[in-house]
Amino acid sequence: MRYFPLIREYVKALIAGIVMEIQKTHSFNTKSLQRQALRESFLAQRAKVSQTDRSEMSKKIIEQLVTLPIFQEKNRFFIYCSYRSEVETTLLLNNCLLKGKTVAVPLSVPEQSRLLAVAITDPAQDLFSGFRGIPEPIPSLVERRLLSPESIDVVIVPGVVFARPGYRLGYGGGYYDRFLAQSAPQSYRIGLAFSLQLVDDIPVLPHDIPMDMVISEKEVIRCSRSSEEGHHHEK
Repeated sequence: MRYFPLIREYVKALIAGIVMEIQKTHSFNTKSLQRQALRESFLAQRAKVSQTDRSEMSKKIIEQLVTLPIFQEKNRFFIYCSYRSEVETTLLLNNCLLKGKTVAVPLSVPEQSRLLAVAITDPAQDLFSGFRGIPEPIPSLVERRLLSPESIDVVIVPGVVFARPGYRLGYGGGYYDRFLAQSAPQSYRIGLAFSLQLVDDIPVLPHDIPMDMVISEKEVIRCSRSSEEGHHHEK
């Protein structure tokens, strides 16, 4: 009989743990559904932007980026190759190369949902239509120009939605989150977005990696990797 109170406490703790896990799972599923709805909505909005407007806004974004101290001071850049309705990065790739910076672009490894960094010297010659039609380095470059992620100074990140505190929604594969967290955690992270992609907040999951900065055609938002440090933005 003297063991009954101990058993009762054990059962209560066990039930409490099960309830907590159920609540966590429910919260995770709810956030995932909210994120997918946001992703679909903002992709549709971005797709409506005309090619002319997209190119004009992209040019303004890149012009802001290249005047920043972080751009002028750093030399090794990992830059996404723009695809469909994303902020265009061809101008940035060429600008970096003209200034003698080392430029690497992503090569997708879909079996592992991760990215490799491959250096290029001529976007017109070094890229082809790769994974899902995304411009990627041609196969012959991979072995010769594979770049160590630990050497990268700045990562230019695409996204579907960006929140002002720095978090982003990508396409759902986790490629960039893994790359930033596991391969290049030392890098300075800059997200490029049209102003229509900016929101005050998004549902955040544990694996999400925040940006240090987000640049739109209208503003430069300096983010903090820690929510405790706060953030501010410049018009």
